[in-house]
Order: sequence, then structure tokens, then C-alpha cells
Amino acid sequence: MKKTLVIVITASLGLVLKAEETNQNQHPVSITLSSAVADKYLFPATGFALSHNPVVQTDLLLTHKSGFYVDLWNSRSLRGKWDDGSLGNEIDYGIGWNGTLKDLTAHVGVTYFDEPGAFVFGSGDILYSHARIGKDFKHLTITVGYENYVTMPESGFQGGHLISLTASKNFSFLKDKVSLATSLAGVYDTGTLGSEREFFVRGNVGINWNASKHITLNLISANYFIRRASDVSVASGFTLNF
Repeated sequence: MKKTLVIVITASLGLVLKAEETNQNQHPVSITLSSAVADKYLFPATGFALSHNPVVQTDLLLTHKSGFYVDLWNSRSLRGKWDDGSLGNEIDYGIGWNGTLKDLTAHVGVTYFDEPGAFVFGSGDILYSHARIGKDFKHLTITVGYENYVTMPESGFQGGHLISLTASKNFSFLKDKVSLATSLAGVYDTGTLGSEREFFVRGNVGINWNASKHITLNLISANYFIRRASDVSVASGFTLNF
């Protein structure tokens, strides 16, 4: 686990220094706050149902002009107490980097999943490391991704790896006021967090309304997973950008 963490952080810092050379005219820090209500909580990587109850999921993202970011994410089940130990309640702490390398988009990061008992660090939690490389083509974007999960003692799950190939495309309408976001990915799962070792398909589709320069409303979106236990979650929310 320590070796994986060191490699990802070292790569992130190297990419940050490289990006500083070409990002001198942007505001130092941008802030993105988003929140959505979903009918259930499906684990975004594998589709495993962490909660069949509705949840409110909120994200606070601070991004430096270099591409380096820190992220605070929370899931709150609408049934029971926030600290009742259910998997619908979760706090995630992330760091990473987003940017470009020549004509490729790149992303590396590390996230600590604090669950199911919030603020009980090291017991039952998960360390998530991830990296993506993408390229924009005329009609769509192709992204290759790698995800690694390391579980802490008493987590009840085993770690694992996922390798994915994703095709994504955004469509704009009404002078860019309305957009349709779509993605489709083929994923190989080594048996992550209780899932089966297999190849599966995952993706999402969503309709967004750009209400103003700083406000985007997610009218409706769906995350779907097609595997032995297929499932879909539906959500709606908003995003504020500053």
C-alpha cells in the first residue's frame, strides 16, 4: 500500500511542476461544489449496491491552476443516522492532478474512503489509487484507466484492480444551454470489494442545463452496470463553479 501511495504522489507532483510552466494566466484556485440526490448508492467502480436507500451525495473540489486538486466527498443515507455504520454513509478525502500531456489528457490521484464508521481511521476503510490517460478524437473521447483498491483491517472486503477502456461523448443543444453527457466503458475486474472476477460494462447518461456561468443543473442522470448482477441508479442535482 505504501509503495503504491508513494508512486502516485510522486507522479502527481511531477505533473504539477510541468503544468506550472503553461498555466500562468488562470485564477490560482477554482472551487466546485456539487450535490445530488440518488435513488440508491451503487459503488461507481463495480456497481456493487452499498445502499438500497436514497442518498444525498455532495462534493467539494478545490483545483489549483496547475491541475493539482484536493477533494472532499460525502454520501449521506436518508434512512438512519449519519454515523450508524451503514455503507450509505461515507466520507472520502482525495488528492490528485488533472491536466494535459501534449495532446493527451491525464489524471492521477489517491482517495481515502472513510467508511462505514466515519472518523474511525484505519479500521474498515479503503485506499483508492487511480490513473487515466485520454485522447480527444473528432466524434468521441477514448480513455484508458487503471484503479487499485487496498483494504484496511476489518473492512470485510478484499482489494483488487480494475482496467477500463471508456468512450465518452457530450452533445450540446440550444446554444450550449443544454447538454447530453454519455459514456460507455468495458472493464476487467479482478474481483474488487466483493465482486466477481469478470469483464463487464458500465456507463452513464445525463441531461444538464447550464443555467448561468456558475450554475449547472443536472436534470437527470443514470449510472448503469451490466454484469452478472446488473443495476442502475438515477440521480438529480446541481453544480456550482467559482
